[in-house]
Amino acid sequence: MNWPASPRTPRWGSHLISFKSESRAGKVGTPFASKRFVPPRPCFLIVLLLALASAPVESEPGNLFPLTVQLDWTYDAQFSGILMAKTKGFYQEAGLNVTVSPVDAPMNTSGIVESRDNYVGFAEADILLVDRAKGHHIKAFATTFQTSPFALITLKKSGLTSIASLRGKKIGLHGDGQKAIDIILQHNGMTRHDVQIVDVPYSLDPLISGQVDAMQGYVTDEVIQMELAHHPVNIIPFGENGYISYAEVMFASDACLQKHPDRLAAFLRATNRGWDFTFQHPEAAAKILVDTFHADGGVPAQLLELEKIHPLLTYETKDNRFGLMQPETWEKSLAMFRNNQFLAGPVQLSDVVDYSILKRVYPDKN
Repeated sequence: MNWPASPRTPRWGSHLISFKSESRAGKVGTPFASKRFVPPRPCFLIVLLLALASAPVESEPGNLFPLTVQLDWTYDAQFSGILMAKTKGFYQEAGLNVTVSPVDAPMNTSGIVESRDNYVGFAEADILLVDRAKGHHIKAFATTFQTSPFALITLKKSGLTSIASLRGKKIGLHGDGQKAIDIILQHNGMTRHDVQIVDVPYSLDPLISGQVDAMQGYVTDEVIQMELAHHPVNIIPFGENGYISYAEVMFASDACLQKHPDRLAAFLRATNRGWDFTFQHPEAAAKILVDTFHADGGVPAQLLELEKIHPLLTYETKDNRFGLMQPETWEKSLAMFRNNQFLAGPVQLSDVVDYSILKRVYPDKN
């Protein structure tokens, strides 16, 4: 069987160290895009519909503060908090005129956000650290995922459920997973000599056919593909095996944080209302994602993704205080990236992370 290629296509950009297979300076691809058939000569109507599906979603103007949210991926469940807040009018109630823009690859998201004082961007923690080291004046102020969605995936029938169980086994990696494997092996007292590393394409065929015993993937993508295709899997999370990193981190320019802290706090509160709606009404949220934002895979896929997303959103807090970041997590993350030579230059956490917005949203916590 020719299994569709993974939706996480190779990343654009020069720093290929974040483990989603796309550039977080411009994430590319569309989830489940490989399942679409594109005719050689699409008619004008198809082109128009596709253009509308990927266009920024804008709010009505008025006496609202204009804020653009620059995503690093396409519209799907991982941004449900934002998309529900947009759809349900939570941003307008917070005094914000929000435009939600999907990524357009190749795109220098950090540069775009840095140059404006009314933009919010999304990126992985390592991308922010790297870009700050390069001189970009941007800072994280909240996070979406409190741990990484990155994992090794094995077939359920294999019984392989831990890194230790992979001793002597074949592990399929893409180019962007080569550094991650060293971190999780070292965390488990192993090295590359204890496993067989196999370069694999962005396809799930090697795992399904038994060419490899485990394969890198995302719990919000490849795992869902496997489950929808009736291939039960085991998940070995990187976050529980020494890889410490926030994901889908919200960031803004230094200027934005200095000039509009109240606006950013209002944005985060409204986004959290969007997440509350999502998990109180998952079926309704999934339908909105598909019908309004043309999220791929249909309602079943979006529901599965929401199911996988919730533990990532609340990994540290274990409650509905979405967005919280812990200083100790950032410290461990920076040490991990430094020790494994992820960063080409010096960077201090005080230059990368701003907790002032979280203190406004969660005064009792901070």
